[in-house]
Amino acid sequence: NSQGIFPAMGAADEYSFYAAKAYRISDDRRLYFKSIVDGKTPSLGYNIISFLCSIGMIRSVWTTNFDGLMVKSCHQNNITPIEVTLESQDRINQPEVQGELLCVELHGDYKYGPLKNSTEELDTQREKFVSALIHELTNRNLIVIGYSGRDKSLMDALRQAYAVSGSGRLYWCGYGSNIPDSVQELIMIAREHGRTAFYTPTDGFDRTMLNIGQVC
Repeated sequence: NSQGIFPAMGAADEYSFYAAKAYRISDDRRLYFKSIVDGKTPSLGYNIISFLCSIGMIRSVWTTNFDGLMVKSCHQNNITPIEVTLESQDRINQPEVQGELLCVELHGDYKYGPLKNSTEELDTQREKFVSALIHELTNRNLIVIGYSGRDKSLMDALRQAYAVSGSGRLYWCGYGSNIPDSVQELIMIAREHGRTAFYTPTDGFDRTMLNIGQVC
């Protein structure tokens, strides 16, 4: 911080800045992140999502992660994942089938193409993803969990989705009680357009999914 040439601690562009600064070549970033996620297994929360899909309570997962853990959990729990990346966008409009889970990877995936993790890459969400997200959220509830709301392009897409009328609710499950400005703005936009929207403080992904699973 004292050097004055880096983002301040907690800045919105911290992650994308350091990803590109540390590994300037996209393929080097791919290999670095691959080394982190290789061999990892899905935690309890992922497996509960697979279970809720099997009983028809969750239809899709939209993730900014590129660790492949949701897809791996599906395979382990006899759920068929329908993977949608920037390279396979057309799958996003497939009809729903019981026992299948639509897994939309908003930032790409290291198995299929360059990671979407630099500022330039993060700001190029494809229009097909945005229109599909708006359609999905019109009359379906969205639970956001494990996401900071820092990605400008994705937050813009969510603002578009909740700036239209619909019955789909928004439950933003944050870590702790501090609501980021971008999330507070999204909730206000949703409410101004007649949508039901809440911020719910939580103590983490797995514990929250366990609570949801017990209720369901």
